[in-house]
Amino acid sequence: MGGFLFLLMVQIFGVQAEDDSIIDEKLLDSLIKGVMGCYPNTAAFAISAVKDGKVVVNKSFGKANREKDIDVTQNTRFTIGSISKGFTSYMAGKQVLEGLYGWKDKISEVFAKKNVKMSLQGDFRNNHCTIEDALIHRTGVKTYPWLLSDGRNISRAQWVTDYLPQFEEQLEMRSRFYYNNWFYTMVGYLVELFGGKSFEKLVKETIFEPLGMSQTMFVSDEEYDQLGEEEFSQPYKENSGENGLYPVPKHAMKYISIHNPAGGIVSTVGDMAKYMIGIIDAVNGKQGSVLNSEVMKQITQPMIYMTGFNSFLNRPTFPVSFKDCVYGYGHMLGSYRGYDYIHHGGATFGHFSYITTIPSLNMGVFSVISGDDYLYKDIRNMQMLMQLYLFDMMMGIEEPWIDQDGACSFPDKWKQSSRTFPAPEQAAPDRSTETDPKVIEYRSLDTDGDMSLPADVERYLGQYTNPVFPPLVLKLEESVMKFEMGQSNGTVSIKPDGRMEILLNRPTDPLHLPEADKTKAYLHFVLASDVTNQKMESVEFEYVERYKFHRSSALYLSSSFVAILGTVFFTLFKINLFLL
Repeated sequence: MGGFLFLLMVQIFGVQAEDDSIIDEKLLDSLIKGVMGCYPNTAAFAISAVKDGKVVVNKSFGKANREKDIDVTQNTRFTIGSISKGFTSYMAGKQVLEGLYGWKDKISEVFAKKNVKMSLQGDFRNNHCTIEDALIHRTGVKTYPWLLSDGRNISRAQWVTDYLPQFEEQLEMRSRFYYNNWFYTMVGYLVELFGGKSFEKLVKETIFEPLGMSQTMFVSDEEYDQLGEEEFSQPYKENSGENGLYPVPKHAMKYISIHNPAGGIVSTVGDMAKYMIGIIDAVNGKQGSVLNSEVMKQITQPMIYMTGFNSFLNRPTFPVSFKDCVYGYGHMLGSYRGYDYIHHGGATFGHFSYITTIPSLNMGVFSVISGDDYLYKDIRNMQMLMQLYLFDMMMGIEEPWIDQDGACSFPDKWKQSSRTFPAPEQAAPDRSTETDPKVIEYRSLDTDGDMSLPADVERYLGQYTNPVFPPLVLKLEESVMKFEMGQSNGTVSIKPDGRMEILLNRPTDPLHLPEADKTKAYLHFVLASDVTNQKMESVEFEYVERYKFHRSSALYLSSSFVAILGTVFFTLFKINLFLL
């Protein structure tokens, strides 16, 4: 019943295809609306397709704002997340073509040309890491996903020169593909230094304006701030309860601003169609192409093998194969039905996007969703399947392999076993400290019968520091341990299995999010080396990866000490009054 009501609410706005002979619009609309009914956490879905230099599909479904019943249209803006990386690699490629630096030039030496000192952790990485290593995700540096919602008001230059050099190693450099957003921020800053203007202005002058992408901008732009509710798709995050989705504040996207080169572009499906035509024309070497052919061919060449991306969509289990195999510079490369494609996905706080072009067939598809689900695997699959269906239509395949039943139950129609989705391969976290006898095992904390606090809570309170993060503060308020780090906060409790868990409130989270949907992190403590000092000397903060914080030497007043101090001052005050 809920799915039926949802379908009744879906409103569709389409632009008449310039070549409607290859697209059965009624069939396409029926499929997309039907599949959206199977994925109720999709508030809005927009898709565009190009073939032979023409826009053949430009459609939007659902609501730009569910609460206010505002329909999404072809002019609704969405953030496109990491698809922005292709724009950044193109800008770097232009500067390489101009001879300002080379792909294989060492990062430290390139920055030195502009009298900027740049270093990285580890002697080999610091002395040998190149622009190429940064763009193909081969640095081996930790990803620090927490920092995207950090909220610190710092410049891109400060981020790159003061914070990035402090990032720790996760893997040996060049050992394998390991995705890292922050080196695109670094390359964006490099583009600024050699371009003499802000990264955003250079991209607008070099890509947006020549391609006619008049509705495209960055989250840092004043134009973004001025977008009304009818012009910007409300982002949503998942709620496991009956309400489905919770709206994310629009200003949450502003936290991406200094990382615009990694994921800060805002666009429409129509403008992204223009971008796809630009990519296809340049890769094919079309005379008069707006984007530089030499640069585009360089950044879409295969550079490093990837693992864990679309690895489940293969023959013979499925009738087709669609697999990202290698990474170029800001672009993933693979094949579908034997045709090479150029692809990338993007994710921000409630928007998820896909772009795929097949230059040899002069076709491409872009899609974007407002909504969420756990690890966005269902949303990812929905976009992938709708794109492949549209490619089949444009290829003239009379019976596409995917239909509504197959899309709604994917991949169960082809797999007899229960639905499984292999996660991208991740490096094992560093557990070396766990063999140290000073480590407090979080499963053996003495809670004195109280599951909210350890019996010796004062030992844990205080301020801890890490050169990459804001100070981590633990304090006691009304018998509850509180966590603070930058603009994020939360409550700390001990779970039944003994874990010390933080229930987080982050500035990029939806308001009034129920506890079941709040982000969680964990704390692991280490005793002071001096056994007579019962304070914890360090804590490991676990959020995807583990990061060590050391107790700060800065003065921290515990709640009990503050209480004692207050009593002393009050007593002295009374004595002073008596003497008067």
